[in-house]
Amino acid sequence: MTREQVCVSIGEGSRAEVKAAVERFGFAEIRLDLCRLTIEEIAEVFSIGKPLIAACREGAYGRDERLGRLLAAIRAGATFADVETEADESFRHAVAEQAKRYGCRLIVSHHDFERTPPVEEMLLAIEKCRKQGADTVKFVSTANHRRDSARVLSLYALCTDFPLVAFAMGKTGRVTRLACVPLGAPFTYAAVSDDKATAGGQMSFDTMKTFISLNNSY
Repeated sequence: MTREQVCVSIGEGSRAEVKAAVERFGFAEIRLDLCRLTIEEIAEVFSIGKPLIAACREGAYGRDERLGRLLAAIRAGATFADVETEADESFRHAVAEQAKRYGCRLIVSHHDFERTPPVEEMLLAIEKCRKQGADTVKFVSTANHRRDSARVLSLYALCTDFPLVAFAMGKTGRVTRLACVPLGAPFTYAAVSDDKATAGGQMSFDTMKTFISLNNSY
């Protein structure tokens, strides 16, 4: 794994703070539902010229506001736009259409916040994401036992002909965030710092960098 394969998820901060984080880490996911940026500030951040993922989860904003924020990022130069598999078809179509027009790749993501399903069920969820137009599929489960982590990582032996980012949330699943890239994921996710994780089990960039250095020393 290299530094360039670690995407740092940014979930708070002013325009200046977000821009500084982007300059520091290079490859980042901007959580537009958590970073309270204006449309103009979103356009400014995503025009920096760094590889950036735009994501805007449900909760803080209504449907049309979420869509507007994602489209602003795409038009400004986002490398990826992340849309949940549960999003309605017209929402997903609008994002996909603009992504194609502006050369942005579409991530369709599936999250299970309670468990890690059987392999057959995970494969069905992944196939659904592919049918929804994903250039990259993101599948994230929750690991309650060590065998859950092993089951998620087994997906890489079964899904070899398209980009897949699959790992498990939670403390038990932390190892999957490190192991997924050597097994085939194009990238993995880290937090800005230990106290700014945007998901359970997410380790900081500095921690992940330490593991990268240790791995490269062998």
